[in-house]
Amino acid sequence: MTASPIVFIDPGPNLVQFLVGVGDCLAPDYIPVFFSRHVKSRSLLRRLGQEIYPRRRSGQAAAWPASLGIDPESLVARLRKASDRDRVRQSSPDFCWLVSELDRFLAAIEPRGVFLWNGSGLAAAVTEQLARARGIPLLFGENGYLPNTLQLDPEGVNAFASIGWRMGLSDIRTISYSEPRIREFDAVIAGYRAGRKPMCLGPERGRVRPSWMAYLIQSWIDLRQRPAAIRANRLISREPPALPKRFAFFPLQVSSDSQLTIHSPLYGNRLGKAIADIDQALREVEPGLRLVVKLHPADVRKTDYDPVVRAFPEVIWVGGGDVRAILERADCVITVNSTVGIEGMIFGKPVVTLGNNFYVRDGLVYPVRERGELAAQLKRALCEPLDAGLIRQYLLYLYFFGFVRAHWRDHSPISLGNMARRMVEMIETPPASTRLQIAGEEWR
Repeated sequence: MTASPIVFIDPGPNLVQFLVGVGDCLAPDYIPVFFSRHVKSRSLLRRLGQEIYPRRRSGQAAAWPASLGIDPESLVARLRKASDRDRVRQSSPDFCWLVSELDRFLAAIEPRGVFLWNGSGLAAAVTEQLARARGIPLLFGENGYLPNTLQLDPEGVNAFASIGWRMGLSDIRTISYSEPRIREFDAVIAGYRAGRKPMCLGPERGRVRPSWMAYLIQSWIDLRQRPAAIRANRLISREPPALPKRFAFFPLQVSSDSQLTIHSPLYGNRLGKAIADIDQALREVEPGLRLVVKLHPADVRKTDYDPVVRAFPEVIWVGGGDVRAILERADCVITVNSTVGIEGMIFGKPVVTLGNNFYVRDGLVYPVRERGELAAQLKRALCEPLDAGLIRQYLLYLYFFGFVRAHWRDHSPISLGNMARRMVEMIETPPASTRLQIAGEEWR
């Protein structure tokens, strides 16, 4: 029997060697095929002996075939980068070429499934529409929210993920776990709280690097396209400050991340406005509770919060250090929709959310769906504890069923095999009839 192709669309260089390893685990029934425009990724794929599509990394076309039925507005709503949204709205020649090239690629390969990392990149979003029109199963991947886990979902990641609705909390509450599983989970959580890094094995054949020419070309592309680093956040010390006795914690997120540009309907990426609202709400609800705000390490030189520092002198700013040291002491956690929401649950803290994500569910967090609700939800978070037992059950569910126990940093046979098995399960089980096998019972 001929192996069926599973295609991987535009994986970044950090993912390539892991996905090639996953592809090896898919044999003999499936074979990986890679479509990539990234210079470093293409170099890595060549060095790992993989065939690469498209034959040219880029090109231009006057238009894409009207018969494809591409919906530009739906496409724009999925895209993280403003420059990609502009390409779609303007039907730019490079965008038209990409649409036509992806259509030809899917027609030629006839894949059994399509893997998309995150789904908010231009090639991924176009492929999603083309694949759905062909009835090809989709596999959306992203980092998991628990140690050494990945998201893999047929509908999307983060707020788009089906784990946000495919199982009710009342059903999650009733799942039972064996003693070995409980011990495994407790060890993972204890390790995270203690700051221990998960065990990750490198590739069996050793780490493969892109060619020096790929590095050179990518540096030139970055020089032309990447926004220059700015002199920012000079009023915020990189040394962790002394924390007050009682405080609410608001960790910032990367301003250009899809979590804010796509899944933050109240504030978008205007986190300065969110800080203003939180500061005002805390003054109304509990004036003695200070606000601690932490910069995201990947955004330190991209977004300048110095004007916000000047506007709110009572706010305590943290420019560096381990988020766990702050979570351990916080009275509550306020987040738009970041991983820190789950981390707050791990530390047993009430979590107030300002945006959308799969874990934003009544009973797990205190969701703010209108700006006028912020003060009331903060008051609830401080005075009306949620069911700690349910939250623990939810974290167990995420670890054993919602996420894949694998990570792209971990090339161990267990990690690679877990990822490959979950991909095959999702491809061979139509989304409309997806079931989770839990404790001997079928859950729709």
